[in-house]
Amino acid sequence: MGGKKVITIKQVLAEMAAAVEPFALRFVKLNESKGTGGEVVELAGQLLSGRGSSKAPSPKEGGEEVSAHQVRKPNHYDNMTRNLVSTLNGNYSKVHYPLILEFNGQKVIL
Repeated sequence: MGGKKVITIKQVLAEMAAAVEPFALRFVKLNESKGTGGEVVELAGQLLSGRGSSKAPSPKEGGEEVSAHQVRKPNHYDNMTRNLVSTLNGNYSKVHYPLILEFNGQKVIL
């Protein structure tokens, strides 16, 4: 079997979580709430974002006073998503991990 190396989605998630060096991936966009997607996107220089924290910034940290019901806790497990941040420009992206096609040049299989 010639061609690209193959990696499972489970291995991709483990490598993303352990990454200290930026990674590249290619995936299909999906926005379930807007009913859009289908565009293939390639991103380089990505790391997992720490934005998934349920802790809102305190007023001492420069944040506004936020009540507990205003803090939205993302449910990455149910939605099968991960938030990424670009080391190149600081932009954030959300990826549905079953829609990842390639990770660091390796073909992703479920």
